[in-house]
Amino acid sequence: MSAPAPGTVPTWLDDIRLEPGPPFATMGTRALDLDDWLIVDDDRDDDLAYKARLFDDARAVVFACDGAGVDSRPPSQEVLQLVRVWLGHRGIDLPPLFGDEHPLIEAARLVQEDLAVLQRIEDSWVLTAGAVCFPSHWTIGDKVGLPLEGVHAPVAHYATELRDKVDRFHDRLTTDRPVWRRNWFVNPTSELHLPAYGHQMHIASTIEPDGSPMWIRSEYQTLRRLPDTGAILFTIRVQRAPLGVLRSRPDVALRMLAAVQSWDRDKRMYTSTGGALDALIDWLGGVAQAA
Repeated sequence: MSAPAPGTVPTWLDDIRLEPGPPFATMGTRALDLDDWLIVDDDRDDDLAYKARLFDDARAVVFACDGAGVDSRPPSQEVLQLVRVWLGHRGIDLPPLFGDEHPLIEAARLVQEDLAVLQRIEDSWVLTAGAVCFPSHWTIGDKVGLPLEGVHAPVAHYATELRDKVDRFHDRLTTDRPVWRRNWFVNPTSELHLPAYGHQMHIASTIEPDGSPMWIRSEYQTLRRLPDTGAILFTIRVQRAPLGVLRSRPDVALRMLAAVQSWDRDKRMYTSTGGALDALIDWLGGVAQAA
């Protein structure tokens, strides 16, 4: 699979929220223009080929459905239709259906994003299906069937800073007001497929002057209410760049440094940097001072 060239400075760096905490967990959602719903770029062929291999070789790891005993096919079929229409309007050739047993996999084979479906069950939003090939240290099989609080249980400060806000947000989300947000991590690998902790976990205690081996990993996430079934679709698009690109953006390095230095113990334990947190702080400080 391809990764950005070392000298390429991605424009999405300016979308990352880098405010120091507290609070350490924020939704940070912004209004989404559906023209910008999905991202299609030069990595498309490589990413879709990687997804195809994972669906063939590790389907139990990257796909799960019918959580809480609820039929997830109707909203997933709606997702497939929305994806095909959006891509078709942009002149992207659409292959015939692959023949998978679930429409969410069919949809996931067409886009670089991971896809997750939430359905309202009694008084909770429950994750009922997901095709998640490129997670950041979690697996969809561990999450399907859980309400939002359970899905986000490992997130530092979620219960105290976000739980009630997230629940209200999902209740109020309407079909005409989709949203997007972006998070970020710093990892010692550019690997896209990072399921549970310990799997392909890279460890780094030092960071070279050029930023290696560290990479900025960012998830462009969208949430939209589906008009026919009333379910909610959550999309996750992983983008990454070598940490060294911040040498061309010392302003971002300075803000990232302030954010990381503000983290408390829980946030530090949750946010993996492959053992290189202290080294990251030193590196960011050096880049900021050199500007």
